[in-house]
Amino acid sequence: MHPWSAGRADGKLRIDFLDVGQGDCALVTFPDNTTLLIDGGGRPGPFKRAVRPSEDFDEEFERETRSIGEAVVSEYLWWRGLDHVDYILATHADADHIDGLNDVARNFVVRAALVARRPAQDPEYSKFAETLSAKRIPIITIGAGDQLKFGGVTAKVIWPPPKSNTDAPSQNNDSIVLRLGLGDRAFLLTGDIETSAETALLKARYQLRADVVKVAHHGSRTSSTQDFIAATQVTLAVISVGQTSVFGHPHRDVVERWKTSGAQVLTTGKSGTITVSTDGRDLSVETFVKSN
Repeated sequence: MHPWSAGRADGKLRIDFLDVGQGDCALVTFPDNTTLLIDGGGRPGPFKRAVRPSEDFDEEFERETRSIGEAVVSEYLWWRGLDHVDYILATHADADHIDGLNDVARNFVVRAALVARRPAQDPEYSKFAETLSAKRIPIITIGAGDQLKFGGVTAKVIWPPPKSNTDAPSQNNDSIVLRLGLGDRAFLLTGDIETSAETALLKARYQLRADVVKVAHHGSRTSSTQDFIAATQVTLAVISVGQTSVFGHPHRDVVERWKTSGAQVLTTGKSGTITVSTDGRDLSVETFVKSN
């Protein structure tokens, strides 16, 4: 356990979108200091070395040989003064989302892990399940229609729907999608859902309006349809992606669609950790890398 204290609850909802390179990781801190870590990044690659606002860092990047979950995510949580994480959530079983959660489960006391499905045939999920079993961390299955309440905040699960074939390997469109609301403010966290899931959410008439959207699938062309973007009425679009991506993320057409909607677009690759907080009325945005 880390000796530092996490500090007192400040009554705000805060989300830190960590720079984990090509991957996703967001730490949600609820008004009562309950913590929810959504995804944990993946395997080593280039990323901003410094994750602490007070730490100097090199101009560009260095390649880390430790896992992202150890070198970035766990280090950030320790710097925040945490010796435990109340809940960890795997949106789906892609390595760049789930792999780092193994390190967090080993390094911190975790109350429970949240998943949408338990795909026995998926090797990444199997490894995650083994880690949870070894640490005696219970698994809670959630899906569309569930509502989770933390410190006055309602986290609505709006995707995925129940599936009959629970053993099939996890796919992008199996990603958990959450809408968090506090007062007048809302956050939409979309995992890696693609066009078909976005279309299904629109047809189901889910409430998609949000002040902040975590853009699906790292800004890939497989996601962010014009209709979906319009439905969010978003102010800030956050894209979790490395500064350079072998997949060409984020795609320029996707970035342009979000900007055309009126949204400010920030990427973790350029901005480092992006922190958004609200008291239910005002919205504050801070980035590790400051704009000139």
